[in-house]
Amino acid sequence: MKNTKKLISILLVAMLLITTVVVSSVSVSATGTLASYYQTNPSNQFGTQKTITIDGDASDWSDSDAIAYSAAWDCPNHWKGSHENNLSDCYALFGAYDSTNLYIGVQYVNTTDTWQSPGDASLSDSGKMRDIPLMIALDVSSSNNAMTGQVVDENGKTGSIWGFNTTFTSRVDHVLCFSSTSGLGVPKLFTADASGKTQYGNTDLERPFSTVGITYKTADTNVCSSIWGLNYSDDPEDVYDNSADWVDYKTFSGSQGAHNTTFDTFFEFKIPLSTLGIDASYVAGNGVGVIAFGTRGESLMDSVPFDPTVLDNVMGDYSKDPSTSLEKEDADNVTVALARIGAQGSTPVTQPTQPTQPTQPTQPTQPTQATDPDEPTTSAKINATSNFFSGSTISNLAIGDTATVKYELNCNKPVASAQWNLTYDSTKLRLKTSANDLCPTTGGTVNASGNPVYGNFTDAQNMVSFSGGKTFLEAEFEVLANGTANVALTMEELNLGYQSGGAMSLASLVEDSVIKSVTGITGFTDTTVTATSTVESGSAPVDTLTINSASNYFPAQTITVDKDADRVNVVYRLKASKPLINAQWNMTYDTNKLELFSYNMPKVGNALYVEPQAGMLNGNFTDSDGVKFLSTDNFLILSFKVKGTGITTVNLNINILGVAAISGSNVRIAYPVDNGVVQDVTGQSGFSSYTSSQNTYEVLTGDVNNDGIVNIQDATVLQQYLAEFDGVTLNIKKQLAADVKTEGVVDVRDVTAIQRMLLV
Repeated sequence: MKNTKKLISILLVAMLLITTVVVSSVSVSATGTLASYYQTNPSNQFGTQKTITIDGDASDWSDSDAIAYSAAWDCPNHWKGSHENNLSDCYALFGAYDSTNLYIGVQYVNTTDTWQSPGDASLSDSGKMRDIPLMIALDVSSSNNAMTGQVVDENGKTGSIWGFNTTFTSRVDHVLCFSSTSGLGVPKLFTADASGKTQYGNTDLERPFSTVGITYKTADTNVCSSIWGLNYSDDPEDVYDNSADWVDYKTFSGSQGAHNTTFDTFFEFKIPLSTLGIDASYVAGNGVGVIAFGTRGESLMDSVPFDPTVLDNVMGDYSKDPSTSLEKEDADNVTVALARIGAQGSTPVTQPTQPTQPTQPTQPTQPTQATDPDEPTTSAKINATSNFFSGSTISNLAIGDTATVKYELNCNKPVASAQWNLTYDSTKLRLKTSANDLCPTTGGTVNASGNPVYGNFTDAQNMVSFSGGKTFLEAEFEVLANGTANVALTMEELNLGYQSGGAMSLASLVEDSVIKSVTGITGFTDTTVTATSTVESGSAPVDTLTINSASNYFPAQTITVDKDADRVNVVYRLKASKPLINAQWNMTYDTNKLELFSYNMPKVGNALYVEPQAGMLNGNFTDSDGVKFLSTDNFLILSFKVKGTGITTVNLNINILGVAAISGSNVRIAYPVDNGVVQDVTGQSGFSSYTSSQNTYEVLTGDVNNDGIVNIQDATVLQQYLAEFDGVTLNIKKQLAADVKTEGVVDVRDVTAIQRMLLV
């Protein structure tokens, strides 16, 4: 966020100076120098001459190998679409070379764990990118054809490489495309013909990594000594502002604590110099240009070195979901100078004029979220606190209850502007009130996409009266867990106004989060202020159940159903290029919220052994012939009866997952999951081409048309589908809802089962 206090002050001064009611708006243009955290070849570093072992252990790399820094949490979904997962937030680029290979390291980060809870939004899928396409571009030699970013497909149609919708004005002559999960898909190296275009299927221009000796691995770590990034920002142009809210995520602690670098991902690459047509002396004398990108599969989302094209359409609407950013699909043109490995090259890289390590301004201390040790864990308690308003408490709340926290202000002088932030314990509370409804009296600008929630208000022409007492902020919460939870409102700025004739005066009642006395200021000597808070329990209990599915291997999903819903199916689906030969897993659930109705691994059949226990299911199978999942199919179907309301979690932990490479009587076995740890098996003999993908679905059982209720219309739609009526189709989610008998297939017996459900 830009310095909102400064912005409020500027607006107020401007309003005081004008004599008409017409107020001109001022905007900052995205021009000039990036903030000094963005650096290319910092301190004239051009990588290191050394050998790197590509083994998924990032200990070979350090800041001394860095050739470019971007910034953390500067990707488009900071400003629009923060509810999404799959962050591809580029932070740093590293380079090295020896007599035979060029080595590239790319550090991606996911710092949202400082304000989000595990499993939420960008921390779903364990906070990892999973299988999304990424790209690195190189500028090797002026004797090579420069690439435009365009590709000609097998049908002669021109598009962009791997559908990234990207063109290059910066000189690029090699492009590496690969999955964010090492071992998935077929990574490729692209070059261009004389027209600047590459071509799918042309073995001279499109070459798999495996045929040219390129290898890469990933590590769940961060090798950088500091991680400078934006904390709160409401304007993408903060990337140009050194006074924005920059923090070092290696030391910063947000509402959810300090950053865990296992959410970050480090990529290391080895590229034979012979593949690039150069040798070590060429690298040392001429250098190689490098830039790395983050994507969402359709368009660039970030880059290092940072290119402004990745933020030029942040606030536009994505065509498939207007709540997320147009950056997911817009056309990008890369113009930034590439970082260099080995030597500077013919075009010097211009460095920012700001200091290399700017002094980080001290941020206002947030209210602590201490737990009251005396509060019994069998109920919930909410403490409302503030640096300005008096505190209040409510106790004996149950999980699923709602409570409303109100901060009331009574002041005989009108409010001209205010700035605040609201923090709460998101492990125990869920904010239900929308951003537009949090400040019913002042309105203003509120960002409720994360925790803390930030807001400000300014209107010197029409100041807001709180005479007699009015609600300043009102927030309703749902209780998620027992124990003590604090809700804290920090008033950062609160300016009062006084108007006499045509003259107007301002006085700061709160400045930089510190309460001030205004009674010594002319026009404010008679100021009276009362600021209180209350916490009231909700009038109606929660009548829904939210089921979160979690897993160490399958992606997380969430469904919310009515308390009267009959059953919910949780289906884990798998695709694997090698047959499964064995597996071992356990599943846990809350017996107060759910009752296990059935379980099935339809592809495994009688090879499955299951031991049910209260709140737990242990399963394993082994099949020496192998079970094929060559196309996506149901791995495990769980069906639960709904018993309670609130929030609950179904957790599937895969302990062992073995796949086989079978050639006659020769069988090799590899374990994509071993002792609960997901691992890459493509380095093992017989498994170099192994790929897999996972999906999770949660569906209301019997809700064939996916309208949120089960009724006779669902039975009718399923009958029509089975009879192949024209125009009646069921997507995979609808088919899974239709599988009432959880057998992995849909037939007329499921129609009968739906009819029986309606008679209960």
